[in-house]
Amino acid sequence: MWNKKMNCRLITSKAIVLWKNTLVFVGKHVSLHLMLRRGLFLSFVISFGMATTSFHSLGTVGKKFSFSKQFWMAKKIEENRILNAKNLVVDQVYKEFKIDSIFRNLSSHNRFNGCVLVAQHGQVIYKNSFGIANPKLNEPLNTNSVFQLASVSKTITGVAVLQLIEDEKLGLDDFVSLYFPSFPYTLVTIRNLLSHTSGIPDYIKLGSAYYVTSTGYITNEDALNALIAANLPPSFAPGARFRYNNSNYAILALLVEKITGSSFPQYVKTNIFDPLGMDNSFIAHPEKIWELSNRTFGFSGRSMVNNDMFDGVFGDKGAYSTVEDMYKFDRALYPGILLKEETLKMAFTNNVFDPRSSKKYGLGFRLREDQNNQKIIYHNGWWHGYRTAFHRRESDNSCVIILSNRLDRCVYAQAKQLFNILDNFYPALLEEAESAEPNDE
Repeated sequence: MWNKKMNCRLITSKAIVLWKNTLVFVGKHVSLHLMLRRGLFLSFVISFGMATTSFHSLGTVGKKFSFSKQFWMAKKIEENRILNAKNLVVDQVYKEFKIDSIFRNLSSHNRFNGCVLVAQHGQVIYKNSFGIANPKLNEPLNTNSVFQLASVSKTITGVAVLQLIEDEKLGLDDFVSLYFPSFPYTLVTIRNLLSHTSGIPDYIKLGSAYYVTSTGYITNEDALNALIAANLPPSFAPGARFRYNNSNYAILALLVEKITGSSFPQYVKTNIFDPLGMDNSFIAHPEKIWELSNRTFGFSGRSMVNNDMFDGVFGDKGAYSTVEDMYKFDRALYPGILLKEETLKMAFTNNVFDPRSSKKYGLGFRLREDQNNQKIIYHNGWWHGYRTAFHRRESDNSCVIILSNRLDRCVYAQAKQLFNILDNFYPALLEEAESAEPNDE
């Protein structure tokens, strides 16, 4: 009788232990499920280990979790992360070294005088200056040296006009004659001016007979009046062809003044330069910046290039800036800063539909594709000893800015070739590349 009672108690005791272990097993797996959903990895490791112990107490064959394997996996992940970070640093250092080698070589052979800034993935990877700011005083350049942007100024003018279009103060397809009734080219629109598809004459090529000035410089209004007085026939119907023409942007700057009631230099300062912190950038009459401590002087050989009467016209040129300020401008050409996304998309879309021309031009910006068919948004400049390049690629947040105060033929070609370095693509004779289109603004 006593044996039967003892056996009964043992069976009951085992049943209780079995039931407790079952509850532990179920409880741990419920805990595992909840913790997995919450991403509590460490708790998962502990709970899984406890659950396997319950397996054994139930007399089943459990699989013990290998902590050493998990730690090994985590260690490899961290090692790979560190290796990738090191590779990125090494890659950036090599690109910096390659870019520096090219420009030091060009400078040592007296083929480059200016400043360079290169950025990728939103980070500046190279910035330097080579040569002199003033050939007479032999003053050295630095990365805060101020350059005449020449036709790169058109990108700033284009943004100013697009801001007014966003504010519904102008219409992209408005006729220019709506604002200047005496303008003889009645079918030309603001879009035609922005995309160089107007066909109107170039005010610079009209000749001095159309200009009378007591100051030695003409104004934007003088340029417009000369076009009205000359009344030459257009080169083609508006929109039919592409022909790069400074008149287009001289008129656009005048249009900004008419709509806003402010001078063009003041409008750009208030709505572009000041908000972006471009403290070393401005649009000014050349005589008013003569004494600036950080200004440069355009020269050819060892001779300074003198201004002429056309230096009083803004919009097509006349903006001054530094490589650092122009990088701020590049950063602001992403949506929601200076312009809305839809406006930028429109500006960076080709508006040239001329089967005879391979040129692509948006609204204030030239367009091309690199060797990987990625869009490059850019503009070049050339004026009175200055040669400038402002090239940007949105696909990897990269930007190349080269400002030279000497007519160095390498500027445009190097602006293109530097993207090859950013892509770790090194074609032969990169250092020797020079532009096949020296006046491709």
